[in-house]
Amino acid sequence: MNRNALIGIVAVALVAAVVAAVLLLRGDGDEAVPAAGATTTSSGPTTTAPGETTTTGSVPTTETSTTTSAAAYTPVFEEAPCAFTVVTELDISCGYLVVPEDRQAPDNGQQVRIHVARVQSDNPNAPADPIVYLDGGPGGESLDPLQFSLGPTWSDFVANRDMIFFDQRGVGYSEPSLECTETRELTFDVIDEDLPAGEYLSLELDALTRCRQRLLAGGIDLAQYTSEENAADVADLRIALRIDEWNLLGISYGTRLAETVMRDHPEGIRSVILDSTYTPDTDLIESAPRNFARALDVFFTGCATDQACNAAYPNLDDRLFALVERLDADPLTARVRDVFTQERYDAVVDGQAVLGTVFQGLYSAEIIPVLPQMIAELEQDDTSTLALLATNDLANGAFFSYGMHLSVQCNEEVPFTNEAAVAAAATSDPRLEDFFAEASNIGPAIYPICDMWQSGRANPVENEPVTSDLPTLVMAGQYDPITPPEWGVGAARTLPNSTYVEFPGVGHGASLSGDCPEAIALAFIDDPLADVDRSCVSSMGGPPFIVPGVAAPAIDLVPFEESVFGVTISGVVPDGWESVSPGAWTRMATGLDQTTIVQQAAPGLNSPELVIGLFASQLGFDGEPESNGTVDRGGRTWSLYRGTIDGFAADVALGPGDLMGIVVLVSNADERDALFEEVMLPALDAFVAS
Repeated sequence: MNRNALIGIVAVALVAAVVAAVLLLRGDGDEAVPAAGATTTSSGPTTTAPGETTTTGSVPTTETSTTTSAAAYTPVFEEAPCAFTVVTELDISCGYLVVPEDRQAPDNGQQVRIHVARVQSDNPNAPADPIVYLDGGPGGESLDPLQFSLGPTWSDFVANRDMIFFDQRGVGYSEPSLECTETRELTFDVIDEDLPAGEYLSLELDALTRCRQRLLAGGIDLAQYTSEENAADVADLRIALRIDEWNLLGISYGTRLAETVMRDHPEGIRSVILDSTYTPDTDLIESAPRNFARALDVFFTGCATDQACNAAYPNLDDRLFALVERLDADPLTARVRDVFTQERYDAVVDGQAVLGTVFQGLYSAEIIPVLPQMIAELEQDDTSTLALLATNDLANGAFFSYGMHLSVQCNEEVPFTNEAAVAAAATSDPRLEDFFAEASNIGPAIYPICDMWQSGRANPVENEPVTSDLPTLVMAGQYDPITPPEWGVGAARTLPNSTYVEFPGVGHGASLSGDCPEAIALAFIDDPLADVDRSCVSSMGGPPFIVPGVAAPAIDLVPFEESVFGVTISGVVPDGWESVSPGAWTRMATGLDQTTIVQQAAPGLNSPELVIGLFASQLGFDGEPESNGTVDRGGRTWSLYRGTIDGFAADVALGPGDLMGIVVLVSNADERDALFEEVMLPALDAFVAS
């Protein structure tokens, strides 16, 4: 990631370097090869039995599908195979909502196809009102990230209710897509160059111009990709699915979309959660420097008032900006990876890249605690933590439609800003002046981009606060660098049936940032009219900052048994490690803790050499894993291999049999030997697959 990396405002799942470890044994790099009985969403709707025909749903005659200003049309839901892959025991059914691209001219033949997934709760008595998730961005994908987020992020939400996820128009698997592959290619083309800001912005404008020309050549009307049309899609989806009531959960831009639905299509909405609120009347572009500076002050104060953090990292504010100045003059390089292609790059790390990484880190309650440590490492020219965060940011960029982002922002945000005021705001804090000069989507550079993009100008109502009597929970994170708590307070003022809750120690996406905010969100959905019990907030403190010298907790092993890709596996795992996917557990002592154990089995494979060859490419080993001999454990002779993945130690054990046992341990190098003895060998002793 160089100094000119795109500053995203999309909250998507963190993609850690070892996440690939739960996507084992892809024979050709594209198709997963799960065992018989596994539920994947790549081959068809999991709720359609063999021999059934899919059906096309249309609007019931009791409800209208159009606004008063739109011409008549009939939204259609077509069942179809899921275009994405998620391995899960839950049933997922998919399809496309088909509506006009331009609702004012529905007969012109141009349609959009919104790809939708419904995750069925395993609660046999699930209420009839599902949760529909409205993603951020604008331009954030919802469906592809489910391969990483369905279990760790959404399991408690789907425990009681069905959840509906969809890629908004112009995004992800919806058709047409407004993704600008040209800008992602540019990111990797110049990642190892220390380009001046003006030169990079010129290259980015050229890439976006080529993207726009390609989209226009495909017959796409960029002015139809707006919050107003997004909201109409949400309303049409509820009707086409024949759902009487549902609950809206919006995060970041998803809150703006939720408020637009509340304003334009309030029918059928049972409750609303606005998390990290970005309302139509807020000025994202002019406020961005002030919002980032506020979050930085909260961060510096948080460390200074934490006795251990202050002792380990005193004067953190002065140290960060001294580091920024030094690295702007003499950049470092960091070894980063594209987790989807396994390509590695020597990325330029100057001071603005460091600020960008801190900005992104303040989004996440899991990353905030490691930021002081990262700053201290960089002072010693150690880029290991930053490299991992940059790798994650690069991965997150793959789940983002920049074209959709621009179509929304250039239509309904930028036209209601003052260019001179934005320029003044960008220079108001000398510490951040260069940062916002280089920020193409939340700084002055957005104006020439929007002049080129030409996606129309919204009605002035898109710059006005929304008033609604719908039951609403407004949630905010204290450390949020992009949608500050005051925006949530402002939203609650115009929503008379709302409750506002601010959570200390967390950033963007508060509802997904810990037990207390999640419990409050779930309780609200269960009973939106009840008083919100906020008592757990008082027990939340500041971030658990990582400081040197803290010993790892003792490891206790507990038994497990679960179905992994249709195979029953039993054994032992460390108590307290979090299940992140079938057969995979991670310690997550910090937001960057990569310590993970994977226990799986592969039918029909008896050659460790063949399997380790697949591992080398699939899991992105730093070179070929080396043989580490064999060991007899649990009635198997295990072949052992050692290597590294992005600098993290990786131990692999392969035990041939009717079902080849596969156990992988990823750890920090300084813990490798201890964890091999305390976790890996006991796992081999207890491993049983049937």
